[in-house]
Amino acid sequence: MHVRLQSGKRSTLLSFALPVVLCGVMTAVLGAAQEKHSYYVGSRVCGQCHQGQSMGNQYSLWLLSKHARAYAVLSGPEAKEIVRLSGVTQEPQESPICLGCHATAGEAEKWEKDPTFFTGDGVQCEKCHGPGSEYMDAKVMSDRNAAVSAGLRIPTERDCMACHITKGSHVAVLNLPQLDIKQGWKTIAHPAPPNARFVEPASTPGKPAAFPGPRYVGVETCAGCHTGPKMGHQFSRWRLSAHARAYAVLATPAAFERARQEGLQEEPQKSPACLSCHSTAYNLQPGSAAESFSESEGIGCESCHGPGSEYMPEAVMLDKTAAKAAGLKPVTRDTCLPCHDKAHGKPFDYEAAFSEIAHPTKLPQAAETPPYKTPLRLALSPDARELYVACEASNSVMVVDVASRRKVAEIRVGGQPTDVTFSPDGKCAYVSNRLDDTVTVLDVATRTAVTTYEVGIEPHGLRTDPAGRLLFVLNTSAGNVSVIDIRSGKEIKRLAASDAPWSLSLSPDGRKMLATNTRSRLVDFREPSLSEITVIDTGQAVVSDRYLVPDANYLQGVAWHPSGEFAFCTLKRTKNLVPMTRVVQGWTITNGLGIIWNDGRVDQVLLDETNRCFPDPTDVAFTPDGRRALVTSSGSDRVAVIDVDKLTAILKRATPEERERVLPNHLGQAPEFVLGYIPTQQSPRGIVVTPDGRSAFVANALDDSLTVLDLERLEAAGRIDLGGPKEISKARRGERLFHSALHTFQRQFSCHSCHPDGHINGLTFDIEPDGIGTSPVDNRTLRGILDTAPFKWEGTNPSLSHECGPRLAVFFTRIQPFAPDELAALVEYIATIPRPPNRYRPLGAELTDAQRRGREIFFRTTRNSGEVIPLENRCYNCHFGPMHTDRHTHNVGTQMIYDRTAAFDTPHLNNIYDSPPYLHNGIAHSLEEIWTRYNPRDTHGVTNDLTKDQLNDLIEYLKTL
Repeated sequence: MHVRLQSGKRSTLLSFALPVVLCGVMTAVLGAAQEKHSYYVGSRVCGQCHQGQSMGNQYSLWLLSKHARAYAVLSGPEAKEIVRLSGVTQEPQESPICLGCHATAGEAEKWEKDPTFFTGDGVQCEKCHGPGSEYMDAKVMSDRNAAVSAGLRIPTERDCMACHITKGSHVAVLNLPQLDIKQGWKTIAHPAPPNARFVEPASTPGKPAAFPGPRYVGVETCAGCHTGPKMGHQFSRWRLSAHARAYAVLATPAAFERARQEGLQEEPQKSPACLSCHSTAYNLQPGSAAESFSESEGIGCESCHGPGSEYMPEAVMLDKTAAKAAGLKPVTRDTCLPCHDKAHGKPFDYEAAFSEIAHPTKLPQAAETPPYKTPLRLALSPDARELYVACEASNSVMVVDVASRRKVAEIRVGGQPTDVTFSPDGKCAYVSNRLDDTVTVLDVATRTAVTTYEVGIEPHGLRTDPAGRLLFVLNTSAGNVSVIDIRSGKEIKRLAASDAPWSLSLSPDGRKMLATNTRSRLVDFREPSLSEITVIDTGQAVVSDRYLVPDANYLQGVAWHPSGEFAFCTLKRTKNLVPMTRVVQGWTITNGLGIIWNDGRVDQVLLDETNRCFPDPTDVAFTPDGRRALVTSSGSDRVAVIDVDKLTAILKRATPEERERVLPNHLGQAPEFVLGYIPTQQSPRGIVVTPDGRSAFVANALDDSLTVLDLERLEAAGRIDLGGPKEISKARRGERLFHSALHTFQRQFSCHSCHPDGHINGLTFDIEPDGIGTSPVDNRTLRGILDTAPFKWEGTNPSLSHECGPRLAVFFTRIQPFAPDELAALVEYIATIPRPPNRYRPLGAELTDAQRRGREIFFRTTRNSGEVIPLENRCYNCHFGPMHTDRHTHNVGTQMIYDRTAAFDTPHLNNIYDSPPYLHNGIAHSLEEIWTRYNPRDTHGVTNDLTKDQLNDLIEYLKTL
């Protein structure tokens, strides 16, 4: 509940124990319900007092600074390139990451911003000094101690570095040197004169009389529509122009000197002679300006186009004739000449000046990244006539005619489509959209999207029950299964899966489904992986069993044998508990198959050979007769052909000891049941077999094609082009390198093996540069990593080039390092791995009550007892926005017996809900365990005084970052 009481030019906010937001650093106020809290009032309110010679023209100094243009610069092409290199998929002016530094109150809720506050003003006074509602009163501001008590913050150089610390993406695009903070501090200095005094601005005396003509509404009103890419960023173009600074420049020494030379006695900002050309409507008649108008905007939109009260409605502006009739003036040479013709003796070139300030609604066509397709999974229609292929990069489904082997259609679906399946009758197809958390329903006859289902976070595999009544959807990030009633389109329940559920396969009798889970369950520290096959009873729509797969992870593709006796799934056996020195023995990441028997037992065999590995097995399919199985290897661009009878015979004659301990680790067994390998194009993923068993189709993710396999000859029989570009961009080349095992010893693994989808595999590794058996480290996400240097948990790597260069070759791949051009391409791709939007708080969304309480705890300065928490032990001191890391190492008391150091790099907290386990060695299974089990002495923030409910609230807030 929030109540705002208006009183003159001030307003007071009443709420229930909500925090005081302070430029990314909050000052929490704990206390009784209905306590008064600060909110943002905007720079123009500050400017009412902090203007004029008596106050050192502080407001004008800000208007002339880059801070005032910080939001506007996000509209430029440089900003778009920076967000690309930061993995940000949103427009810069809509991204929390960008707004965290380029605007004030980027994370604040709507109720925390007064109507006088305007985001387009960029980095305003309150970004550094805190929300001003409680200290802005002249009487309070006149007393420094009182102002500080009321929330005024006195920033330090460290506060500036929260945003101005060197960022890799900005260096790559802008090539700026590291900020000299001492010089920067001088540049933005705005001291008040020694005799300065604050004067409360005069209140508007009652309601102004009705004005007979059109009124000036101000540039902020115009910005309500004239912003964003669809309007050519017109507001931002104005903000970046000299027109926006026309009023402020009247406060500069040069303006005072010019006024002196021309014999003016008044301050330039009060002189009609100056204001006539440096301000919109300088000689206002009573009532001719709305409250939203301010002369400090300089030469605003209405200076040229006329007062906008009558033509500002969107319906009027969309009709040129109506807008003109309502007072919208066209801009001609005559509009500009009164002020610019020989102004101060300077010549005026109208054409050049007009081109400089031009602000069309249509932006110039920017060079776009080639629109790749990236096919991942595919499905064969029940009549076997068409293939539907989910293409992640193009947000579409390709329709391929099986007979002619060519693409015949492309259907737009949601963001990052991942998997596709048909209804049993073949009339509909269902596509999981990983970015949007939706499923698109396609009408097969018309090849159109007809509706959308809302599901869980990052949906992946999906299948219907045999009757086509229910749709089961695996939510990869949420670890659960959405069950959709197809007739109503509503989700009727969610089933608990394991960690990162991936693929589904329906048994031949239709009674149950198997779901793979690509990450291991969370296990005890220094214990081997333990993965799960989740068994779903399709009739009851419940989880009926959970088959365990020890020592395995990365379970992805799954398929039932036609007999229904067993199923195959792809897997890895990542031996993360042994030192990485064992790469030379082919013993760190091994690749194979799981054989899932109907009784719940799971055997494992390797597809690796002693000197030739089968990296990143991704999908599996059986021929209709069940004699052969086909397995894709996305890391080596091959398909393995398995003799199923030979493989099952080996298992059946083996002893229990051999099945449990020998065969899962036997590098020499694969030649006995692998009939051969068929080459494909780059990064084969999904695979399907035709009903006649003569052909198979493989989706080549990084070639934008399908490979056609001839299963009689066991060879590639053709390539189906899905229409991707022929040009291979730098990032695409890097993506291919990232997913290829060609740069590892004996082709054992790729970067993707440990960082699937640029993310995590949830494992802890022992890397020997810090000693054999010491300093085990948790695998960290690569999403949005570029601007979080230095890298590694000990903060020893200064750049991605260093991280992926010779060091990678020495300690990981054990082979020659990447060539310079390859390394540059790899770094380009890693930098651009997209970071998913936060599912717990989209930009601008209101916080829940629990999240608000948690935010208050995150930014608190005192314990529950009232005792002050030292600055260095407050959460926000190290985890300030927008990246929520100070990019330094700290000793937070988490050093353990195997660690060689006590200081670890501060991890960023963006989407922290999606990257368990936690702490440098992955010992904490959940965010809660960080503070309940591994913070006994309050050295990692003060948490031992929190109640269970308070800790839950804190975690709910952390999920929103």
